[in-house]
Amino acid sequence: MQRLSQQLLRPKLIHRLKRLALCAIPVLIVAAILHGPSNALLVAVALSGFLAFDSTAPSTTRTRTRYTGSEIVLGDEKNLLAMMDKAMLDPKRKVACVILEVDDFDKTQQVWGGDIASIAMPKLATKMASFLREYDEISRISENQFAVALCDIRSPELGAVISMIERLQSAIAEPLIVDGISLRLTASAGFALNSKVSKPSSVRLFDAAHAALDDARSYAPYAIRGYNKDVPPPLGASSAAQEEATNALKNGEIVPWFQPQVSTDTGEITGFEALARWMHPNRGVIEPVDFLQNLENGHQMELLSETILINSLKALKSWDDAGFSVPSISVNFATQELRNPSLVERIKWDVDRFEIDPTRLVVEVLETVISPTEDDIIVRNIKALREQGFKIDLDDFGTGHASVANIRKFGVERIKIDQSFVKHVDEDPEQQRMIAAIVAMADQLQISALAEGVETIGEHAILSQLGCSHLQGHAIAKAMPLADTMAWISNYQNRLAPTPILKRKQQ
Repeated sequence: MQRLSQQLLRPKLIHRLKRLALCAIPVLIVAAILHGPSNALLVAVALSGFLAFDSTAPSTTRTRTRYTGSEIVLGDEKNLLAMMDKAMLDPKRKVACVILEVDDFDKTQQVWGGDIASIAMPKLATKMASFLREYDEISRISENQFAVALCDIRSPELGAVISMIERLQSAIAEPLIVDGISLRLTASAGFALNSKVSKPSSVRLFDAAHAALDDARSYAPYAIRGYNKDVPPPLGASSAAQEEATNALKNGEIVPWFQPQVSTDTGEITGFEALARWMHPNRGVIEPVDFLQNLENGHQMELLSETILINSLKALKSWDDAGFSVPSISVNFATQELRNPSLVERIKWDVDRFEIDPTRLVVEVLETVISPTEDDIIVRNIKALREQGFKIDLDDFGTGHASVANIRKFGVERIKIDQSFVKHVDEDPEQQRMIAAIVAMADQLQISALAEGVETIGEHAILSQLGCSHLQGHAIAKAMPLADTMAWISNYQNRLAPTPILKRKQQ
């Protein structure tokens, strides 16, 4: 610690002495007049030597402009760990470890040769170092990996770290000229905050960042993932079932089917929910319960979400072109996808591309994934989606621990009452009281309530009377492929006019 203090104080001391020396210049002029130029010359030479001292002496501190890739020794992370440990001695300081990995490094070596790749890595280090502060540290820990210690993060810390990682990724993505060859590289990153690690130390923070990188690697290229102790470690080699499900997704066999949602006040269609179905060439239609786990274990949930979203936006355009009024489409996003810092921009890009109003896309979020912590990637993404105009549904309400404060904080527009509360509600007065209490809470919060899993006419009738503003389930229609929705919408609208609407039961 004493050595670190000396390193920090030395530049300041020399700077002050230089200012004193500059103030002595008028004295030299007087000396030259009174004692002759020879004595003044000696003083001037000594003074100039002192002024040049700091630039000629080897510096014990590093600035961004002096830091070159050649200074990074492969496998030397001792200084980086030491800096994090020192920073964490101050309980007020927020510290993060980031590990960046150049994507497809083996392929780069095969295409351009090992020499080109090895020359490129120090150049990347120099680029990244230019974005770091003097009290940050960077180390090359393997052929294609760099560790960065961010030793004093501003608040909010999550946003600051992600912003820094995105700048580092952008620096790596810029064309890199090596021996006349223009390389275009990308990098994925894993990071860990000391506030998210149990009993934080530099080694634990380093290991946590590695675990996050393992997760990010599954979504490469250009992925970012943060450490979360609740995320299970990546599984090993894919099983045959995982491989089959992955191939089916990539081959277009897994597509969305659409289940309608209707208003209990008017009977009109208020939207559809997109539900994944596997159109297996031999086994027929396979429900998500039989393949989602395989896709999750194979790290394909991001591709699944993208597939469902794109096809759902296409469905909206198809209904519009056919002249049908379908106000919205609801899409589920997996927990892993909600942890993706790039999720909001990707959704916004897709919606803009199809020229869809953001208010027509409903993002369904499980009640169990909402974190009570503000500084969380999922929280950040949900709030950002709401700010962009997308609607938020809180799915499976009643099965988790979402508070009223969270419902307000995230701008939830609708809660979806879980099927466990809906089943046989027409036969159970206790369940009816439970539904009535949920609906009353929703009314007070000025949000709507949708009952899902409505399977019988009796359930439909009592839920309408209890005040659920939207219903979804087999009693209305089963999920169906896009082509079948056209005929269903037409038939439903034709029989809607003479259908009596059940009014809310007076409490």
